[in-house]
Amino acid sequence: MTTAPFPDEVRDRVTSYIKHQGAKSPAAIIDLVRTSQQKYVDIVSAVSDDVAAKKPAPDEWCIRELTMHVLSAQDSVALLVHNLSRSEPPPTGRGAGQLVDDNGQPFAAIVDDLRALNARLLDEIANLPAEPALEPKSPHPFFGPLNCKEWAAFQRVHDEDHVQHAQKILAAVS
Repeated sequence: MTTAPFPDEVRDRVTSYIKHQGAKSPAAIIDLVRTSQQKYVDIVSAVSDDVAAKKPAPDEWCIRELTMHVLSAQDSVALLVHNLSRSEPPPTGRGAGQLVDDNGQPFAAIVDDLRALNARLLDEIANLPAEPALEPKSPHPFFGPLNCKEWAAFQRVHDEDHVQHAQKILAAVS
């Protein structure tokens, strides 16, 4: 496992949270994920192209880059939820959380893409098989092997982390 950017006790607490939430019903997981998705969208939806491109420091992400990361990671999670729940192999050739190519579209269009992807992930969770396969797992670089429902619950952790990250970026560039 990759060394986490936080202490072991924090990693263990978050892993325990993900596993606990992943044991819940799909409807309960949807409620968790929808709430965190909306928080992130609420923060970035009114950001202009100029502000979205401002970096708080040369070696830090701007809101645009952060949102591109959120898109890429969530797309990976949606595929993992779908494939693992059906005992299909996880997608290959993709690292969770890599940045997708930025085609230069306006930031508002990126936020629209995020809204659509948010809905797609919620649909994947809602459409889990009646008895989803829980044995197949795919490793997370910090939280270890996760099954389909745990990956879905992880999305809340990921979104909440980036809600805070977005708030810090906007505070620094505004």
